[in-house]
Amino acid sequence: MFRVFDVLVFEHELRLVLLAAAVCVFGAIATMIVSSRAAGTNRVALWRVLLSVCAGATVWSTHFIAMLAYRSDASMTYDPWLTLLSFVSGAALMGLGFDVAIRWRRVRRLRLLGGSIVGVGVVVLHYVGMAAVRMAEHVGYAPDLVITSVGLSLGLGAVALSVALGERAQARTLGALLMVAMIVSLHFTAMGAVRMDHGAGLVDAMSGISRPVLAVAVALASLSVLLIGLWGALVDQRISHQVAAEAHRFRALADGAFEGLIVHHDGVIVEANAAARRMFGLGEAMPTMGALLDGALTELVDVCGEDEPARGIEVTLRRPDGTRFPAEMCRRRILLRDGGEGELLAIRDLTSRKESEARIAHLALHDPLTELPNRRFFMELAAKSISLAHRSRERFALLAMDLDGFKLVNDMHGHMAGDELIRVVARRIAASLREADVAARFGGDEFAVLQTCASQPGQAMSLAERLLEALHAPIRLQDAEVTISVSIGVALYPDDGTTAEDLLRNADTAMYRAKADGKATCRFFEPQMDAAIMARRRLEQGLRRAVAEERLALVYQPIVESAGREPLGFEALLRWEHEELGSIPPSEFIPVAEDTGLIVPIGDFVLRHACLAAAGWPAPLRVAVNLSAVQFRRKGLVQSVRRALEESGLAGDRLELEVTETLLIENRDEALRVLRELKQLGVRIAMDDFGTGYSSLSYLQCFPFDKIKIDRIFVADLSTNEQNASIVQAITAMGRSLGMRVVAEGVETAHQADLLQGLSCDEMQGYLIARPMPAAAIDEFLASHECGPALMQVTAQR
Repeated sequence: MFRVFDVLVFEHELRLVLLAAAVCVFGAIATMIVSSRAAGTNRVALWRVLLSVCAGATVWSTHFIAMLAYRSDASMTYDPWLTLLSFVSGAALMGLGFDVAIRWRRVRRLRLLGGSIVGVGVVVLHYVGMAAVRMAEHVGYAPDLVITSVGLSLGLGAVALSVALGERAQARTLGALLMVAMIVSLHFTAMGAVRMDHGAGLVDAMSGISRPVLAVAVALASLSVLLIGLWGALVDQRISHQVAAEAHRFRALADGAFEGLIVHHDGVIVEANAAARRMFGLGEAMPTMGALLDGALTELVDVCGEDEPARGIEVTLRRPDGTRFPAEMCRRRILLRDGGEGELLAIRDLTSRKESEARIAHLALHDPLTELPNRRFFMELAAKSISLAHRSRERFALLAMDLDGFKLVNDMHGHMAGDELIRVVARRIAASLREADVAARFGGDEFAVLQTCASQPGQAMSLAERLLEALHAPIRLQDAEVTISVSIGVALYPDDGTTAEDLLRNADTAMYRAKADGKATCRFFEPQMDAAIMARRRLEQGLRRAVAEERLALVYQPIVESAGREPLGFEALLRWEHEELGSIPPSEFIPVAEDTGLIVPIGDFVLRHACLAAAGWPAPLRVAVNLSAVQFRRKGLVQSVRRALEESGLAGDRLELEVTETLLIENRDEALRVLRELKQLGVRIAMDDFGTGYSSLSYLQCFPFDKIKIDRIFVADLSTNEQNASIVQAITAMGRSLGMRVVAEGVETAHQADLLQGLSCDEMQGYLIARPMPAAAIDEFLASHECGPALMQVTAQR
């Protein structure tokens, strides 16, 4: 090693040695900059060619500047082909080594292999370059120093690339220093190995490249290193700024997201946005995914599988305080910064949504004034009680109640007093019941009770007496004290009916008999009370004749845009003028038609005539037709709709079919199939009477609805009932989030219309707009509303 020191100090010109060192340092830094670009860009070929040239030129320039610094008394030239070969072979081998190390940079042993190949390239460049030297003396080498130089080159090269392409923050600088050490140690150790044999040299020592020419070549090589390094540095700086800006932008976007976003690799958390940190109370020390999600990630994989990365599921997670909350979680595979594969988890806290859904469901199931079950919920409970009683062969009672004198209280003391009276009555009814009994308010002053007790009729009579006594007691309303009474009708299962509808109808019949007998009393249903049955039979016979003779008629009620009142279409409504009884409302004859099966030909009649009428209206006015549950269950509904469209020539998207939740309950899968076939015809589907059924929310998610129709019961007292306004606002918000339009029925006052418009309801219909009209009056209605240009503008917005 003293020989190496002597060669460096006494046989080299110090200024050129320092120049070689400077070129070597700058070239090593440039090489590492270019290598980082070659490892992180899509333009792989260009950057790796530049990397080979930069690395080769760095070592070649360092070597030959150092050779120019070598002091020798003998004349010295350089073989041009070997000089060129030294550069080409060294650059090629170093390029290969860098390619191996970059391509498999995540595997440490392969980075070491690539670095060793770079070291081989440096060795080849140096010794081929030494072989290019022509001088009078014969050049020999000390084997021990040659072996040492090769070992230093391979070892330092392997370590340099392993460090430079690793994951440490300062890896590039350290890699450059190790590369400088590799080049310098190899050159001067190899120069220390040189042995001169005077007089045994070549005779044509002066025929090669002279030192001045070599100096020019070295200058050009050094300049190329300088230019490549500067360009690489500028590109690196620009890309670094872009990456930093992108990282800042994406961090801001991620932290601005409402969902919690977590990136993990094999269960180890890599990143988490602000929402996730707040959600789980994350600090600097990140827990594992298993500890954080408490098995939810495994559940996600089990449910969705590896082939459905974007599908989400609902899970229950744990907050930092130990409380649990519902969440929706989905995952997607992503590439990490180091090129590895990780997974992005998006976690949405569903607490607020679940609370809102529960509140909407509760409002839809219960009377908003009294918090008692509403009619729909009560009838469903009654149907369940019938099923249980049928299996156990037990009896139960259904009580229908109507307040006596309620209208007088409303007229004398106002609606607020009337509402308070209803609340007091509801509390007294609830206090009179056993825990297993159920009370409901049907609206107005109508109440009902379901008494599931086998000891009938004795228990029903005892309950009726308690109710009569409780409700007869005076009630204090603001500055007045009022006294009311109640009329009660009782129907027993199975004596007075085997369906909820029959029991309620017979209880109502008995209740009206109680009113007729002087009010404030109770009556049990008796068959002779049911004069309504005879009336129903008469109604059925007349309806059969009307269907056979086509004496039913259609009228049309406009549906308009809430904001500008532009007509969007008409709802077809069925009317029947009986030859003796006069006008029969649909609420009376439609149930008869459904019970007898007449609803099927009636439905075909309505579809055919509504489509024919709409075909003559200006496009794109639509016609809405109600579908009965019986009609929907019948085979051939889709064919009937298709035939009506084909015969009329009406486009499918101008027909809107309104369905109620009832027809979706019995066979969910079959209903979904039919609705999808209707959608294939271009027909629009609307959920009618929304808000009156307990399953409406789930149906909106599963079935292809285009529109939600808010039931008129929520519109009727919209201006005086804040809870109804809350329901309407919740439904319109939900409709917007699901991409469905919302229409309000039963709009009768301008105040209601203004409130609905303020609650972002899309469409409305009711007497305020127009009463139902015959087809012949539609042209006059459209002309009076100047709907042509406005209608086309609305159409464009669709």
